[in-house]
Amino acid sequence: MAEQQQFYLLLSNLLNPDNAIRKQAEEAYENITGQAKVTFLLQALRNTAAGEEVRQMAAVLMRRMLSASFEEVYPNLPTDAQNAIKTELLLGIQTEGSPNIRRKTCDIAAELSRNLIDDDGNNQWPELLKFLFESVSSQNVGLREAALHIFWNFPGIFGNQQQHYLEVIKRMLLQCMQDTENPTIRTLAARAAAAFVLANENNLPLQKHFSDMLPGILQAANDSCYQNDDSVLKSLVELADTAPKYLRPHLEATLTLSLKICADVNLQNMQRQLALEVIVTLSETASAMLRKHSNIVSQAIPQMLTMMVDLEDDENWSNSDELEDDDFDSNAVAGESALDRIACGLGGKVVLPLIKEHIMQMLQNQLVGGVGVRKGINVQNPWGVGLAVVGFND
Repeated sequence: MAEQQQFYLLLSNLLNPDNAIRKQAEEAYENITGQAKVTFLLQALRNTAAGEEVRQMAAVLMRRMLSASFEEVYPNLPTDAQNAIKTELLLGIQTEGSPNIRRKTCDIAAELSRNLIDDDGNNQWPELLKFLFESVSSQNVGLREAALHIFWNFPGIFGNQQQHYLEVIKRMLLQCMQDTENPTIRTLAARAAAAFVLANENNLPLQKHFSDMLPGILQAANDSCYQNDDSVLKSLVELADTAPKYLRPHLEATLTLSLKICADVNLQNMQRQLALEVIVTLSETASAMLRKHSNIVSQAIPQMLTMMVDLEDDENWSNSDELEDDDFDSNAVAGESALDRIACGLGGKVVLPLIKEHIMQMLQNQLVGGVGVRKGINVQNPWGVGLAVVGFND
C-alpha cells in the first residue's frame, strides 16, 4: 500500500511544472520494472480516489508502455496477471463514471488488443470482441460510445474473423449512424466507418460493399461541423487521400457538401479549409474523377480566390517577407495553396480559364479593389495572383 501511495506521488510529480521535480520523477519512473509499472498503473487507473489528473497520467503511461514495450513486458507477465489486466480494463470501461477516463481506458484496451493479434490473425482477447457486440446495442449510451471508440481506434480488431463478421460490422455501424437521439453516437460511428474503410484501403470489394455507409458519413460530417466538431470532416479528408475510389459512388454529394461547408462564412476557418481540402486532395488523388464534375471545380475556384483576399488589416504586412506562425492557418495561405495544388492536379488548361473568368467577376464586384499587398500576394493585380500562384509562367 505504501508503495502504491508513493507511486501516486510520482505520477503527480510527473505533472509538476517544476522542471527539477518532474525530471527526478521521470528518472524514478524509468527505474521501475515493467511488471511493477503495469501493476501500479492499473491500480492508479482504477482508483477513483486518486484524482482525475493522476488517473489520466496513469492511462497515458500504460497505453504508451503497451505501444512501445509490449514484447518486453506483457508476455513475461504470469498468465493470471495478463488475465487480470484484461478483466480490469473491461470492468473499468463498464463501470467508470468519468467519460474522459473511460475513453482513455478504451484507448488502452484497443492498444492491448492490437498487440494480441497473433501471426495467424487470431485475436487472443475474445472477451473484448464479445463486449463490443453486446455494448454496441446497449441502451447505455456510454457503453455504445466505448464500443465505437475501441473499433475506431483499432478497426482491425476482428483479425482473421473480419470476413465472417462483415455483415455484423456493417449493420452495427449503420445502426449507430442512424441514431437520431445521440449526435455523439452518429459522429463516432461515422469516424469508425471511415477508419474501417481506411484500414482496408486495398480491398476494393469491401469498399464497394460498404459504399452505402458513405451518405451517413457525409451527414455526420455536416452535422458535426455545426456542433463545432471537425473530426468527421478530417476523416473525409483521409478518405479522399487514401481511398478516393470509395467516394466515387457518392462523389457528387461529397463535393457538394465540401463546397457548401467551404462557402459558409459562419463556420470556423479550419472547418472551411478542411472542406476545401477534400476537393483539393481529390484533384491530386483522383483527378480523372474530379474533372468529370467541372461544375464543382468552377464553383471551388472562386472560393479559393475569395480566401486568398481574406486578409486582416495590418500596416506592417507589406514590410514583412516571411510568414508568421499564425499565417499558416489563415484563409489567405490556405486559398493560395489550394489554387496551386488544384492547378497541378487538374492541369493549367482546366484551371486557368476559370481563374480568368472569376477574377474578372471579382473585379466587377469590387471584391478585390484596393486591398493592397500582403507578403508577396499582390491583390491589386489579380492577374498576378492567378498566374503567379498557379505557376503558369513556369
